[in-house]
Amino acid sequence: MSDRLPILPPVEPARAGEAAPAATVTPELLASLLADGDDELAAWALRSALVERGRAEVFDGLLREAMTLVGQRWQEGRWTVAEEHLASQTLARTLERIHAPQGPAGRVGPLAVLAGVAGEHHAIGLICLDQVLREEGWTVANLGADVPAADLARFLARNRAELVALAASLPERAEALREAVAAAGAVRPDDPLPIMVGGALARDASLMGSLDVGWAGTSLTSAAAYAAGLRERISDRPAAEVPELP
Repeated sequence: MSDRLPILPPVEPARAGEAAPAATVTPELLASLLADGDDELAAWALRSALVERGRAEVFDGLLREAMTLVGQRWQEGRWTVAEEHLASQTLARTLERIHAPQGPAGRVGPLAVLAGVAGEHHAIGLICLDQVLREEGWTVANLGADVPAADLARFLARNRAELVALAASLPERAEALREAVAAAGAVRPDDPLPIMVGGALARDASLMGSLDVGWAGTSLTSAAAYAAGLRERISDRPAAEVPELP
């Protein structure tokens, strides 16, 4: 690797398990740890950041900036495709390491269904949103990447969801996104499902304006705020209107 890891300050053995000072955990450090394949230290860095900041804020800031650095260093030829791919694989393992424990309370919240549209292969954003929503009290079914619209609709028909979040990145996924939004909207035409769209394609204002979605963007902090408002409205329903969990 052409870029060396940043030099970390010495740590007393007795304090090795403690979180690092906030100033120590930088996007440069995290990017290097990910490209080095070190999911254990990368998880330590993210946990340290989570001591002082919320999960959505850490993902929007530190994590996003680290992965931007990974992409820049690959584009500049400082790192190869190997490091770029390794960083992505390491990040997936790292996120699994920092997943908050799921207790009984996490099984009784409203259901959010997450899915990448057909042909979409980027799933990191879905994993991050999964963790953010669970922290906000949602029950989450993350279907992962590349979910055909028809299969998404069948899943929604069998499970009483209160939110659908779709991920789409490349422009060529626009038609798949249209199909997924239409399929989700047709499941309960008399009680439309709130739909969120994330990923790079969510920045296409013209496309988003043509779709019947409640929220579109790339900020997990903003997505969490939208989901929190939705959950508050759900909790305010009269008891008779609250649907039973499947």
